[in-house]
Amino acid sequence: MEKLNLNKLIANDIINYGMDNTLGTNYIVSLDTFLKDYDDETINYVKSHLSEIKEGIEQNENVADLVYDEKRQEFDMVFYFDGLLTPLEKRIYDTSKVMGYEFEIDEIRNISYEIENSEMYDCMIHDQISEASLNNGREL
Repeated sequence: MEKLNLNKLIANDIINYGMDNTLGTNYIVSLDTFLKDYDDETINYVKSHLSEIKEGIEQNENVADLVYDEKRQEFDMVFYFDGLLTPLEKRIYDTSKVMGYEFEIDEIRNISYEIENSEMYDCMIHDQISEASLNNGREL
């Protein structure tokens, strides 16, 4: 496995920013917007190592396609659908397909949010913890 370096860490941060904000399978990250939270030293580093950072984005397993607009300084990334989903969201997506339904990613995320914030989900978590603690000889 290839080791991480600073350029790949920055590339991963740009990718994660896009993946967290997309409502579909693509997202455009403006370099200026992305860098607004960084200090001057980091901004200068990113701008002077942009080609290596772009290469790190292109090589990332979650990125299906990347177009970098030099003039606008924007990363237009297309993500693999499976990489955008949490395990619960993936299960919802797979189950909905079996049931004959097709949902957009924002709809899947809304269903997941409703499940994770339900009383039934909380009860299931508590029940599983209690059962696991009993099976391991622990008492609560």
